[in-house]
Amino acid sequence: MKDRPYLSAAQIGILVFPVIVATADLLVPATTSRQAGRDMWLSPMIASLTGFLTVYLVFQLHKSFPGQSIVEYSDKIIGSFLGKITSFLVLFDLLYTNGNIIRQYGEFVVGSFLHQTPLLAVIGSIVFICAITIRAGVEVLARAAQVFVPTVVLLYGILLVLMIPFMKAEHLFPMFEHGIMPALKGAVTPQGWFSEVILFSFLLPFRADEEKGMRTGTLTVVSAMLALTAINSSSLLVLGNEVSFMTYPFYTAIQMISYADFFENIDAVVMATWVTGAFIKISVFFYALALGTAQWLRLDDYRPIVLPIGFLLVVFSFWTAPNLSQLSSFIQLLAGVQTTSIYTMVPLLLWVIARLRFKKRAEPPKGVGSSRGK
Repeated sequence: MKDRPYLSAAQIGILVFPVIVATADLLVPATTSRQAGRDMWLSPMIASLTGFLTVYLVFQLHKSFPGQSIVEYSDKIIGSFLGKITSFLVLFDLLYTNGNIIRQYGEFVVGSFLHQTPLLAVIGSIVFICAITIRAGVEVLARAAQVFVPTVVLLYGILLVLMIPFMKAEHLFPMFEHGIMPALKGAVTPQGWFSEVILFSFLLPFRADEEKGMRTGTLTVVSAMLALTAINSSSLLVLGNEVSFMTYPFYTAIQMISYADFFENIDAVVMATWVTGAFIKISVFFYALALGTAQWLRLDDYRPIVLPIGFLLVVFSFWTAPNLSQLSSFIQLLAGVQTTSIYTMVPLLLWVIARLRFKKRAEPPKGVGSSRGK
């Protein structure tokens, strides 16, 4: 086994931030608008509560079982048999969710830009690039994120500023016309994105500065909440009630940017920005799936199974839904509940059981062995 890589708390936060925001920036405005209406700006704030809870649970479990991922400490908490089943559920959902993410990526690229390109070619190329990246190691992925994610955030910030002249404050009113319930319903889908912070569990064993972990996790969720709130609000302020009838409202709102009939048609910038964020998100999911599968199978190295898992991701990306319409319907109706039930409820159950099993001890037994593979 090779030397263990080390990541700073900042690197881990930068890796997880696009896990929440990427793809959500395109789909969340429409799904929340259909439920929350004009109160869609509030839904990401409510949904972020799931993220804060998941971060707390993951870090508490990591403190009790340092150096191990959820796949490894599940066995110690609930036994080998039940632990394997629980880990399998988490890993299978990572596979299914990443297939879903890759399909969203392919549909957006083909539908908005590369109209004549086969969907398989677009999906296969991004999976292959991500496979090369994660085979190089988590440190390479973290350094790529350090370059790409701040650039993406800066570009999105510039786009939001450029949209200000096209925003209309009257689109926000009347607020809470039907009470708080629409905003709560609108939070059901985006809470699935926030629950994806469970991926911290696969990155924390590589953390070099232990004391900054929980603060980084909290700041990551806060940053993602602010980003999605800004995206929802800007889409609403520009498009008004039309948001709920569009597939990609934020992208449509950006297309309205035009200054003096000269500075306009910045689709290429949007495309490059979004693809970069999607690349980081797919790669982090891919890495967690490969690492977790290696740990589940008790392999010393995750890299030999990267390409087979990449093939499965391509297959699952087509199995998730036959077309974009059904994919969007699934995301709106079920995706939030599905991901939250796995990514938040499983850590919650493990934490409760661990507290009950080890309550008579000062602390749960520290795990020492780990098959991180790198």
